[in-house]
Amino acid sequence: MLKLIEPGPHVWERFVSGAVETEECAHSIFHRWSRAVALGAKADGPAHSAGVTDAELRSRRESLTDRCVDAVQLVSRLVTETSAAEFRAVLTDAEGVVVIAGGGIGASLRMAYTSQLVEGACWAESTRGTNAIGTAIAEGEPVTVVGRAHLEERNHGLVCYAAPIRDPFGDLVAVLDVSGAVAQANPLLEALVLASAHAAEQSLRLRYYEQMLVGGSRSLEARLAGSASLLVEAPGVIRQVSADAAAKLGHAPSAIMGRSVEDILSLSWNALVEVALSNRACRLSGMRLHPVPHFDMRGRPLALAVFIERDAPRARAAGPLPDSFDALIGSDPALQDAKQRAARVARSPLPVLLLAETGTGKELLARAIHEASGNASGPFLALNCGAMPAGLLESELFGYAPGAFTGALAAGSKGKLGAADGGTLFLDEIGEMPEPLQALLLRVLDDGHYFRLGETRPRESRFRLISATCRDLPAMVEAGKFRRDLYYRIRGAGVSLPPLRQRTDKIELARALVEKLSREQGCAAPPMTPGTERLIEAHPWPGNVRELKSALAHALVLAGEGEPLAPEHLPDDVPAPSSTAAVSEGGSRKAAEARALKDAMAAANGNLSEAARRLGVARSTLYRMLGRHGLS
Repeated sequence: MLKLIEPGPHVWERFVSGAVETEECAHSIFHRWSRAVALGAKADGPAHSAGVTDAELRSRRESLTDRCVDAVQLVSRLVTETSAAEFRAVLTDAEGVVVIAGGGIGASLRMAYTSQLVEGACWAESTRGTNAIGTAIAEGEPVTVVGRAHLEERNHGLVCYAAPIRDPFGDLVAVLDVSGAVAQANPLLEALVLASAHAAEQSLRLRYYEQMLVGGSRSLEARLAGSASLLVEAPGVIRQVSADAAAKLGHAPSAIMGRSVEDILSLSWNALVEVALSNRACRLSGMRLHPVPHFDMRGRPLALAVFIERDAPRARAAGPLPDSFDALIGSDPALQDAKQRAARVARSPLPVLLLAETGTGKELLARAIHEASGNASGPFLALNCGAMPAGLLESELFGYAPGAFTGALAAGSKGKLGAADGGTLFLDEIGEMPEPLQALLLRVLDDGHYFRLGETRPRESRFRLISATCRDLPAMVEAGKFRRDLYYRIRGAGVSLPPLRQRTDKIELARALVEKLSREQGCAAPPMTPGTERLIEAHPWPGNVRELKSALAHALVLAGEGEPLAPEHLPDDVPAPSSTAAVSEGGSRKAAEARALKDAMAAANGNLSEAARRLGVARSTLYRMLGRHGLS
């Protein structure tokens, strides 16, 4: 914190008269006084009242409240906390205009009004000379100004503590100040102002996250948990580091948190952003960095999720994956690791247990393993154990004899076990299999023999088993809900697929899905607007790839041929990331869309072609948007 302590007696008089002694010029206050005078400030104050009109004051207050509501609330608390010490708390905007002021009693209140520490007054250095508010704006850091260190004579009885409040990009939003009689100077008030400004900045940061992501910063932090990752915020500060990432970087987590990313990775914030926007990785000291950008409402990169993985040793570099794995689209490191592991496992006779959430592509991976295995010439049969009741599941799996039960086919059924002979059987959601069927399946896996329903003659089937579940099977085993012996039999080789919310290649995947869906419809694949891509990045996708594919198919239908996929084409249950802003303007995507439309039209000065370009939509879409919001 910059502290401008009052100089000795008569120093101010000599500065004003221009008779400064040579040795006095070295005092830290002189160049600040000189700077203020050069800007037009005077030691006896401005010639007229320096302030704004009531209408402009209201406008500035509303603007600041909308942007930094938490700072406004902090001033109210500061007024309560400092009034007993006869101090006055004020909040100014970035230009030094006081928008809120309160506190002070008796003589201190009279002094505040004499010094114009009132709403509407301007405390920029160019107007009021050296003072805590104006100098904090000029110097860009917290400032304490004591007594005669003020340029204006009428402020010599004041001690003032001020701290700037910045948004997550480092831009000045407001200045918080506490002022009172110099005789009551108290270092505890200085600490209080610093802590309050920091709290306002943290609240502002969280608000930006709430506008950017559903679930705010906690949502992003949860996505990064369990991965080797850093969360880097503009303009390059590391806010979160996982234990795995710290280990890969060779530091303790406490030695990384709060540091500049350039100090840790030898890459500037701008360089990392450039890598992230190019959708590629970069190498650093035997590691690969995958920065994924997250944007604010204005499309500026607010944070980067930087995923870290070690470069695979060249001696162990894997060859090209079998073509069957091309069905799983994406460059996400976790997905690539899963495909490499699955490709190695495919060549073995081991049973495979796929651990993944529903909709992540488990059946695609199972089929890829089958087609890369020695059983590729045989059939691939899939059965979802959670999609049917126990009786039906048993008949589907084991088959049945002719007339085994009412409604049975006259010819009977050989079931999935019989049909999978010589090939691969994929049992999805195996954690949902009833316990009696678990015992029957275990026997088949032990010796290959089973019985159809209604038969006494054993049958034989030799197949490769691939199982999948999103359940915690070890916990189910401990709870007695899944057979321990079956668990150890099916878990031969484990492969995990990442959920879509944790993947770093959502946009790449979305583009590929749009191309695939467009080919199936016999039309050219349209581009996605930047707003659509931000929605795709922000949405948590609880239904994973299946939900994303469905949402894009919906968008293709609504967009019409040749039009870019815009946010309004996505289903309503894919919410805009600006949840806080949307609530403040009506609580819906429609309100967010209306604001974006108005901003684009204003920026384009009413030029429809330019507005459409800014929004990334066709003119025909723009016409519909204007009509939808009554702006035509």
